[in-house]
Amino acid sequence: MMAGNRLAVSILAPLLRATEEPCPVLLLGAGASFRSGVPTAADAVKQIARLVYSERELGGSRPPERVKPSEWEPWLQNQPWFIHGADRLAENFPLAVEHLLYPADFRKRVILELMRPRNVISAGYGVLSDFVMRGLIRTILTTNFDPCLPDALRARQPHIRHIHEVNRTPTDFDQFNVFNKCQIVWLHGRAEHYSDKNAAGEIGAPDPELVSLLRPLLDSSPIIVIGYRGTEPSIMEGIFAQIKAGRLDFPHGVYWCIRRGETPHPNVEALRRRLGQNFTLLEIDGFDELLTDLSQELVDFDRYHASNINPPSVHQFHAFDERVLDTASLDDLDLDLALPVLRQYCEKLKRAPVSRDTLLALMREQGLLVQSDGKDKVTTGAILLFGKRPQDFFPHAVVAVTEAGKKREIYEGNLISQHRQLLEKLETPEVNPLLKVKKRRQHDEQPAYPPRALVELLVNMLVHRDYEAREPACIDIQLGSEIAFLNPGSLTKKLAGQFTIERDGRIVVSENVTDQRNPSLCDIFFGISAMERAGTGLIDVGQLMQECGGRCAFYNYDADARFEAKIAPPQASAGSRSIARSEVPTGMYILNAIPFSVIPDALSIIQLKMHWRERPRDFDFSECGTFVARGDTLWSFAPLPLLAAQLSPIIDVDASVTVAREEVEASPDAKRVLSWLLRNHWERHLLSFKQDGLILERGHKHRAYFEGRNGDGRTVVWNGQRKGNRRDVVKRRGEGVRTWFENEGISYEIVQIGGHWCVRIKPFYMFTGKNSRSPLPSFTRAAKATSRMKFDRNKNVEGDLAFWSSFLGRGNETINIGHQHVDDLILDSSFLTVEVPEIGLIDDGSEDQNRMPA
Repeated sequence: MMAGNRLAVSILAPLLRATEEPCPVLLLGAGASFRSGVPTAADAVKQIARLVYSERELGGSRPPERVKPSEWEPWLQNQPWFIHGADRLAENFPLAVEHLLYPADFRKRVILELMRPRNVISAGYGVLSDFVMRGLIRTILTTNFDPCLPDALRARQPHIRHIHEVNRTPTDFDQFNVFNKCQIVWLHGRAEHYSDKNAAGEIGAPDPELVSLLRPLLDSSPIIVIGYRGTEPSIMEGIFAQIKAGRLDFPHGVYWCIRRGETPHPNVEALRRRLGQNFTLLEIDGFDELLTDLSQELVDFDRYHASNINPPSVHQFHAFDERVLDTASLDDLDLDLALPVLRQYCEKLKRAPVSRDTLLALMREQGLLVQSDGKDKVTTGAILLFGKRPQDFFPHAVVAVTEAGKKREIYEGNLISQHRQLLEKLETPEVNPLLKVKKRRQHDEQPAYPPRALVELLVNMLVHRDYEAREPACIDIQLGSEIAFLNPGSLTKKLAGQFTIERDGRIVVSENVTDQRNPSLCDIFFGISAMERAGTGLIDVGQLMQECGGRCAFYNYDADARFEAKIAPPQASAGSRSIARSEVPTGMYILNAIPFSVIPDALSIIQLKMHWRERPRDFDFSECGTFVARGDTLWSFAPLPLLAAQLSPIIDVDASVTVAREEVEASPDAKRVLSWLLRNHWERHLLSFKQDGLILERGHKHRAYFEGRNGDGRTVVWNGQRKGNRRDVVKRRGEGVRTWFENEGISYEIVQIGGHWCVRIKPFYMFTGKNSRSPLPSFTRAAKATSRMKFDRNKNVEGDLAFWSSFLGRGNETINIGHQHVDDLILDSSFLTVEVPEIGLIDDGSEDQNRMPA
């Protein structure tokens, strides 16, 4: 942190962090845009004078940049309206506009050119837009009319959903709402609408309607002023006017920032005297420096924790995915899936990590939930993204995949699930094989389709399709020649007006244009890095296909309300249309590890008054949830206050503590206890499958296996890519007195792989006796296991893992193993995969084995 900003940051940061108080209102002046290449008021006066002198005094014979200061400065200072004084040049800006910039069209042209940023929009505006996205700032007043602020906010779309602009044109106040999440109030209007108030006669009198609109908000909020000198009467005598004699205005305070070494304007000093203790003058090093230091101070903090946010009306939303679905409720959402997905979202956007306690607040902010009459209403976007059974509401919200016009598969589930399954399909070597492509001097090996192009078109299909059209999206795969993505819904009116569309419907893509048919879906998929920045998808696909030597085409069919994207691979070398042979092959390995996607950030360590073995035997621990008893302590993910209330007679409350998980993981001994606790939760999850026949092996061997049904075999029905799969998990072997059974099972352990906690499982066979439950003697099992191994191959093992993944996750994307009092301990139901070079592996001659279990 810069030393010059330390005091200002210490005062302003708590205002932005106070969740129980209103958000501060920000007032920006010209100084905020200086680093972006927008001139200050004083510099603007110089440029106006030079331009007008060139055009009117010299008749345009010399361009403005060639006019010498010795020419235009005396001319300007001799104007009857000019205010003299080296430190008062900025005060001449409204006078110069009024007396030199006429007629209106000339004035508009000059001001728009003058206020065009010459540099990249500065870091301060980037931080400010980040603060708006995080809910720390909602309303920004500005005397400027350069585009830095709205451009910075638009760069955060779709995460900032709507940017409300107030007073762009005279009396244009209908956009104003004290509860808007992002609104700009143009105090002087906008030049492009002929409503900029920069002439002396225009900034002298405040707009009474605008003042009456803003004043209640300003009286109930802290006001932070940055980059504004305070020279204009319309602001100082209007916005900051005294409402009633004897009343101390702005009870939440005015915090006026000036650059170090500057002297406050007399108008600011007068306001300071009037407000007394409600006014704070802060010296800063600059707008960008202050915002950067505030960003560091407020890292990992969001305002979605606040409970006093008044949400928008149920009827305010117009996009289909923002509409409330009256027939749905929170029970229809898979919140165990939403939590890890939105954690990834917050990590990507550098927002505070979302927890179970703040999950619903974030979903309200994103428009996935809408409050009405004190209750959360579920939107169509929430159902499409995180619904447990979205096809119950939208049967057509599926993707049909055909191969060669024959083999047809239907991909159902929510969009997060569809995205994962379809991506796996498109990544298979059958769909996207390696090709030997003849280049100028050599043959290169490359995928038939650039993986990023497939991702872009898949996400485009899921996010931008028209879900009101009651027909499925389709992917038509012609192996080796073409893939077509067909979306219900033609281009929106905005896009159709910006693209060139030929007679056959082909779209000519020439610039980055975007329109969000489904803003909630765009927000989430962009936030989890599943799609690139808005407006670049089709252009990127075109460039990727051109670079790889392939082709692409995009079509808009208005008559059929359909959009189609086609991609074709480059032509492979003669005789090489199958998978290319690489001297250093790579393989996709499935690790037999299920990763944790969410783990609580802290553990409770309860200090008992006695050793665990000496505890009262009649004490009821049933309401304490899952824990580890270690000596005279209990370790748990459950909140400390809850455990303290349950166990108060037998614990030392003062010695019991909450410890951050990072601190626990730093100690090898404590880390082993954490692993033990995770295993206890996992085993409790396995116990929930007892009715399915899965039982834990006795003796704490960290194994579970299926028992037979009524002394016979057992068949389990499970759903993978195809539904209704049947698997014989307990098989009868032998007959009569020699009957025995082969029971499928898993061993498990908690491990860390690459810094991530996982449950590593290994399928095995338990051999049982006549009752199909009790294990055979160990020496008998060892002999049968040796005999059984010859039947196992890598593909069999991969099939085993696919079964266990689906079965243990009950067909869901996530597995919540938190149980009582812990709702943020979640596993991903898919095994880890990694692509590695197969250097040194023995080639067994198998041509189709590039995906192997490890």
